[in-house]
Parts: sequence; C-alpha cells; structure tokens
Amino acid sequence: MVLLALKNLIRRPVRSILTAVGVALGIAMLFTSFSLDRGLDQGLRRALANTGAQLLAVAKGCPYEAAALIIHGGVGGRYLDEAHLGRIRDLPGVGLAGGLFMNQSIEGDRPVIVMGMDEVGLALKPWWVIRGRLFPDPLSVILPADKAAKLGLKIGDPLALGGRSFTVTGILEPTGSQDDQFIYLPLGTAQELFGAAGRLTAVAIQLDDLRAVGEVARQVEAIPDVQAITMTQVLGTARTLMGAAQAMVRSITIVTILVGAIGILNAIMTAIFERTREIGMMKAVGAGAGDILMLVWTESILLGLAGGLLGVALPLAVAGAIEAAVRRVVPFAPGGDILAFSLPAALTSLGAAVALGLAAGLPPAWRAARISPMEAIRSE
Repeated sequence: MVLLALKNLIRRPVRSILTAVGVALGIAMLFTSFSLDRGLDQGLRRALANTGAQLLAVAKGCPYEAAALIIHGGVGGRYLDEAHLGRIRDLPGVGLAGGLFMNQSIEGDRPVIVMGMDEVGLALKPWWVIRGRLFPDPLSVILPADKAAKLGLKIGDPLALGGRSFTVTGILEPTGSQDDQFIYLPLGTAQELFGAAGRLTAVAIQLDDLRAVGEVARQVEAIPDVQAITMTQVLGTARTLMGAAQAMVRSITIVTILVGAIGILNAIMTAIFERTREIGMMKAVGAGAGDILMLVWTESILLGLAGGLLGVALPLAVAGAIEAAVRRVVPFAPGGDILAFSLPAALTSLGAAVALGLAAGLPPAWRAARISPMEAIRSE
C-alpha cells in the first residue's frame, strides 16, 4: 500500500514537492515556535541568574527600562546617586551590594556597551573565568573572548575607547549570557569616561537569606528616589513584553499550517479527478472502498510526513538566521542561544504534520472510495 502510494505521488513530482514544501513551512513555524518559547524562557532565567543578585536597586521610573538594562544592557535615562550604595550595604539582610554603571560608546561604526564594576560587583560573579588580571589600574579593561577575537586583541594590547587609551588586562571566557556583550572597566573609570561621576545605573544586591527578599526590597524602596526590582518581577515584565511577539509567531504558524492543509487537500483531490478511470478499474477488478480510501489516505499522510521532516530540518539548518531575525523584532531577547531545540518538540511537530495529512486527506479519500466503475466509464 505504501509503495503504491509513493508511486502515485512520484507520478506528479512537481505537485508533490510543492505540496510538501507548503506543509514544511507550517511545520517549520510550529517547531520554531516551540523552540523559541522554550529558548526565550531559558535565556531569560539564565540572564537573570548571571546577574549574581536576587534584587536590584535602580532609579525610580519605568520598570520596562530597568528590565531591559538588566537583561541585555544599554543606556539608562535615570541614575542613582552613588551615596545610596553605602546605605544599601548597611541594610539588614544584604550580603553583598555592588555598584554598576552602564553606558554606550561608538567605536568605529558599531555601538559598544561599557560596564563599570567595583570589586563587589566582580565578586557577585564567581563563575567568571578570566585569563589575566582583573583591574590592576584605572586604565585596565576586560574584554569578552569573542570581542577580543573580533578586534584581534590579546592581553597587554592597547584599546582606544571614548578617546582614551586602555590596556587589555583580562579576557573573559565565554559565559553564554549577556555578559559576553559588554566591555568592562573599573567603576570610577567608566563614570569618568562618560561624565557621570557619582552616578550608578544599578546596585546588584545579593541577600543573606532569599526568604527576606520582600523585606529587603521594602527597605531599599524607603530610600528616596530608589526602586527595588526582584528577579521574579523582571522575569514577569520581560515575559509580558515578549508575549506580543510570541503571539504573532503563533498566529503566523496557524495560518501557514492551514495553508499546508489546503495544499494537501487540493493536491489529492486533483489527483483523484485525474485518476477517476484508474480508481474505477481497481474497483472493477475487486478493490473495495476501504482499499481505495486507505490508498488515498496513505498518499496524504506521506505528503504530510515529508513536509514534517523538511519542516523540522529547516529551522535546524538556519537557526543562526532565525535568531538574528528574532533579536531584531523581539524586545528583551536575552544573550546566548534563544532557540532551544528538543526531541519532544521535533516529535510533536512531526506528529502535527502526520495529523495534518490525516485530516486534509480524509475528504478526498472518502470521495475516491465512493467512485463506482460506472462513474469511471462516464468520466472518459
């Protein structure tokens, strides 16, 4: 039955290929949607975990702006007075509190995000692996390994930044997070470079006891012009903002799957009209209605399966291009991989392709099963 169905599909190769491609586009969108949902959630959690803090103190203002700064850096419109750093460190329940300063510099034709950190900020990231030294002097700079490779720099080389010359004293090994996107300077140097002495973008706070996060947040917010943001709040904010983009992807997925289903329905129905005489002759020599139904249904399922296999392979082949496109349109896309492919998602997508073939092939299969030898003769 399967071999006969394959022979029937091969008789019209262009039609069969175009139909399978139509299904593949829908399944590719479905597989991408599954992988994107999982990847974005994992990426956000990874980005927040890599801050090394459970709580951040930022200047009062828009929580969305604060979330963006935490997840992938940038230039904030509001700053904290650095004097608040000492007050936060003295609060009960605060283990470590590190001052952070972020700003953007244009080097050549590309923007780079500069992160100024103090010793405590560095201590909040014990998993960092740095070749070389931290900040032996104010004109030291730490580069992520990828950036150093792109710039052709190694430890001891000079780096021009903001019209000043710095020395590369450390190379940060890849972390797979937003940390790989920044250039790191001593806190005071970064503030001076951008004319922001005494100002901070945020204070990263590590707690002695995670259960005290609510109480510590209330104490932080008692400081004038300071807003406390927990990692749970940042995660919720980012998910809300990404929800619209994810809903758009799901809508496109539904439309493309429907188009694929219509393609199968049209291709199989057209094939039946072309083979009416053949089907009538099969019935005349003893084929039952069930045999005809299963034959046509098998053709439809094979088209769905072929489209499903192609649809799963396509996102795997062009994952880099998909991620680049997603970063352009999805707000708060975290660093690292944002497509998390998995076997369950691939199998679910293949199952959807087979189900699509089953559903779209039923009407033409039913129509073919009802063709009589007399109808086949009249069709001549």
